[in-house]
Amino acid sequence: MRNFSDFNIKVDNFTGKKIEIDEVVGNMIEVLDYKLEPSKFKDKGNGMRLTLSIRFEEKERVIFTGSVILQEQCEKVRDIDGFPFAATITALKPRGYKFI
Repeated sequence: MRNFSDFNIKVDNFTGKKIEIDEVVGNMIEVLDYKLEPSKFKDKGNGMRLTLSIRFEEKERVIFTGSVILQEQCEKVRDIDGFPFAATITALKPRGYKFI
């Protein structure tokens, strides 16, 4: 019988506890990676969900958001091979978030 490890199946999940984006707003974080997938809330934003893999307070965490601005910023960073990077997430008025 073969071992599961013999199959070389890669798991595409991020590690760490899920936290709310408001817990990191205004604090320096390290953005390790991201995924962009269809959201279950199709009527909000552009219908996509951004999953961020971050390091905050020396622990890996996961954040889910529909922020279109953060999605666009992550795509631009990916285009220039900029991951991982350090940033602060700031809240925008009346709603939304962006990296600074």
